[in-house]
Amino acid sequence: MKSLGFLALLVLSLIISPLHADELDWQSGLHYHEISPVPPPAAASEPVQVLEFFWYGCPHCYQFEPHMKKWLGTKPEDVVFQQVPALFGGAADLHAQAFYALDAMGELPRLHEPFFKAMHDQKLKLRSRSELEAWLGQQGVDLEAFRATMDSFAVHAKVNRARALMRRYGVRSVPVVVIDGRYRSGSGFQGYEGILEVTDYLVDKARELRDNPGT
Repeated sequence: MKSLGFLALLVLSLIISPLHADELDWQSGLHYHEISPVPPPAAASEPVQVLEFFWYGCPHCYQFEPHMKKWLGTKPEDVVFQQVPALFGGAADLHAQAFYALDAMGELPRLHEPFFKAMHDQKLKLRSRSELEAWLGQQGVDLEAFRATMDSFAVHAKVNRARALMRRYGVRSVPVVVIDGRYRSGSGFQGYEGILEVTDYLVDKARELRDNPGT
């Protein structure tokens, strides 16, 4: 009888266990936070926006990067993604400027991952502009063009926008994912995949609001 009871419990656990991965397990205030003030629902035809706030010097962001890269390979077509460098002062601000400068120069796709690796695998500090330029020079970047772009109005405007988005969405740590300006990823995950699973759940919620704006 004990063995039959054990088998019954095992079968029951196999039936119930999928529910623990269901969207009902995601808790507002823990796994994600609703951003206030809440923006009005977007039109049904508009894509769902997903922003990832990160910093090159953050080891968790580096570890999260391959998971995000994999997610981007399968993300829904109605989702637009953008990375936003966090500005916590000091080196983070310098790296945010460099991110936007390299993007403007068309060098970001080539150097985004090496930037992470330089800091976390090669243990380079890259905390000053001279250190950063020395490394970029080794990567074949036109330093004269880089300096001019770093100090340009366009880069400063993008840095200021990133800072404003951090304040608007209450970003105080990284990596953080913001979905449609309404939800911010939280904590309590077993691993980095959990952040992306809750992102998928919140993308679905954002879609529902587009289809039923009055709810």
